[in-house]
Amino acid sequence: VSIVLFLHCSAGGQRYLSPVLPLDFTQLSARTLAMGGGMDFHSHPALGNLGNGFKLYVDLDVRSTSETRSFPVIDMFDDVVTENVYAINRSLNYSVPWSLGIDLTQWLKIPISLSLSQAPIWDFRYNYTEEVRASLGPGVYNRDPVAGYHIFRLGGLIQSTHLNMAVRPLSILGFGFRIESLTGENLSQEIGVKVLQSDEALAADSTTMTQYDLAAEKGMRWSAGMIINPTGPVSIGISMKSAVDISFNTDGYVPILDERTQLPGLVLADTTSSYSISLPLEYGVGFTARLRNQIKTIATGNFRYTDWSNYDQVIVNGTSLDTADFHYQPTWSIHLGVEHWILNKTPFRFGFMYSSSPLGDDFERTMITLGTGRSFGHFTFDLAIAFESS
Repeated sequence: VSIVLFLHCSAGGQRYLSPVLPLDFTQLSARTLAMGGGMDFHSHPALGNLGNGFKLYVDLDVRSTSETRSFPVIDMFDDVVTENVYAINRSLNYSVPWSLGIDLTQWLKIPISLSLSQAPIWDFRYNYTEEVRASLGPGVYNRDPVAGYHIFRLGGLIQSTHLNMAVRPLSILGFGFRIESLTGENLSQEIGVKVLQSDEALAADSTTMTQYDLAAEKGMRWSAGMIINPTGPVSIGISMKSAVDISFNTDGYVPILDERTQLPGLVLADTTSSYSISLPLEYGVGFTARLRNQIKTIATGNFRYTDWSNYDQVIVNGTSLDTADFHYQPTWSIHLGVEHWILNKTPFRFGFMYSSSPLGDDFERTMITLGTGRSFGHFTFDLAIAFESS
């Protein structure tokens, strides 16, 4: 049995895109995260649970997000006095992914394993608070009192529950297949104004909050993969994940293309509307290798290609049919990691991730990861920390 802790700290400026563009749909255990998200049973169906008997993973995934926006305060001499932070998205969210696997080889007399897992693949959670300051007239800088806040909150996740089967007919060859069910959980939209003192800069005269319903219909997709062991210490894997459309119904905000920024955005619909967002086709190539060092060392890597360019339209069905074309680009990501075993007892792990963005080079993401672990008999405790910049 393995119990793992997944601690993820990120700082970036892209969370406001999350309702339209899924940014967080990579399933990782703590060990895999610490090694840069390389090839493991989450990303590759053919790895499965072979050789592990009965195994339980429970992950505590804690994500801390901090985003700020500011404007320069300029005095009468055109000098920048300070940067006033006027908007912030700061949140601490958690989820509890799990996986239950069993190796059936001893009963079926063939190398085969089954596993059942659940993990979030799309995180909607976003908490935006814009500080609104009352105006005290010219000549008074950086002392304007806070009149209130404009607030926009999103809640919920898209959860993935999947059944995985892996089989190894030959010692150098393995296959895997996964069927996946995607469901919405606690989805919501909320917008409003918190008034501390009445001011014309605020969108309302008194505190008001409006909540809108958001529901997702169930989606299904599949994954398949193959593992080749050309030599004992090295494994090479290829995988493919099918595309899927997730349909939403809401009386609130729907996706649009912002004409000013040419980026995905949201607008309040004038009636109950439905729309679908696609998770695109994905291909992956990965490896794991046991290096011939005096210190036990495992290296892993993964390369993924995602064809966003063919899944960049959202059709909103409300009072009329409206189409938002986001002009996405194909993306690729690379994941590299190493695990060193100190005195063959304690692992030290570090990794690197890079992901391009469907929106172009300005939105690429990089991540540095660290981690360790400790075994206590049949129990294993793993810790991973990821620092993200975008």
